Amino acid sequence: MEKKKNNNNGGDFGEEQRSIDGDILESILSYLPLLDLDSASQVSKSWNRAVFYSLRRLKTMPWLFVYNQRNSPPYTMATMAMAYDPKSEAWIELKTASSPVEHVSVARSSHSTLLYALSPARFSFSTDAFHLTWQHVSPPRVWRIDPIVAVVGRSLIIAGGVCDFEEDRFAVELFDIESGDGAWERCESMPDFLYESASSTWLFVAVSSEKMYVTEKRSGVTCSFNPVTRSWTKLLDLCPGECSLYSRSIGFSGNRLIVAGIIGDEYNPTGIELWKVIDSDESHLKFESIGSMPETYLEKLRGINSDWPLTSIVLNAVGDMVYVHDAAENGGEIVAAEIEGGKLCKWRTLPNADATWNKSHAAERVIVACSNVGFSDLKLAFRNNLSFLSTSKY
Repeated sequence: MEKKKNNNNGGDFGEEQRSIDGDILESILSYLPLLDLDSASQVSKSWNRAVFYSLRRLKTMPWLFVYNQRNSPPYTMATMAMAYDPKSEAWIELKTASSPVEHVSVARSSHSTLLYALSPARFSFSTDAFHLTWQHVSPPRVWRIDPIVAVVGRSLIIAGGVCDFEEDRFAVELFDIESGDGAWERCESMPDFLYESASSTWLFVAVSSEKMYVTEKRSGVTCSFNPVTRSWTKLLDLCPGECSLYSRSIGFSGNRLIVAGIIGDEYNPTGIELWKVIDSDESHLKFESIGSMPETYLEKLRGINSDWPLTSIVLNAVGDMVYVHDAAENGGEIVAAEIEGGKLCKWRTLPNADATWNKSHAAERVIVACSNVGFSDLKLAFRNNLSFLSTSKY
């Protein structure tokens, strides 16, 4: 039988031009960044199907988001934000075509994934990956200025930060997001040992699927709140090993509580260490070191020419990524690392972080958040007219 010749003008590929398909194509696609994966899904029906099946192999990596908001009324959220995608190792400019969100107060971030804004008129919050959707509920019954806030499952929790004229400065309220009754419920007050620090200025918050964890940045005094029982449990202080920490922050990676602590003193920090809590028995905490920030990255986090003290750091830990930056945002870079085999690796600084801070001017403030971004989140963002423009490569 005579073999057919390939008349392809692009060259002779042999007896028969073959396409990449099946498991090979799915495996290749699983390594693509999400934006490239979306483009691949539009090549053909077969590629769209391959993209769908490649999602089984896709490792979701959390993006870091930097938002800007006006410092004065109306507290408008800028229509443009910046996002860092660790898979493409690039900053991406996000721009929404919808009207900017206007709040009656400043917006803040909590436990990496939550943005919220509190005012006497209402409480607004957003938990979706790109923070495109905001929910607005009635304000808490207790007047607050600087509370800690968390979302655990269907429970919105607000604690402390109470105004001086209120009777209970440790007041805790809970709002059931799914109930629809619009009522805040009073719960057990915060523990007395947080008397001098019952506000977000002095406390750091992390959440698991079941509880909210609160630690005092300086002392490491820690407790947890269970929204099911509406009660608090005191834990042992977060003081891992023999390190003398003067400040710490917490987050969750998977189902493990992560602790990041600064060693030395404010004007001469000598290192940043990270541990995971490996014993779930709340009466007996055990720690395992997962890594130390390299000295060169500590210098970049502070800012090479910065004379400001490093008073505290912010830890954004989601999935298998951690992002650390100076809480005072004094011009230093964001430091990132991946968790593989229970240890930190692939340390990097985000070279455009400093430029991103400086995009905001005196009339604007910066809000940093972190979210797992999946393919469905990306498609939802497209449907909400969010545009993406890659701006730099790591």
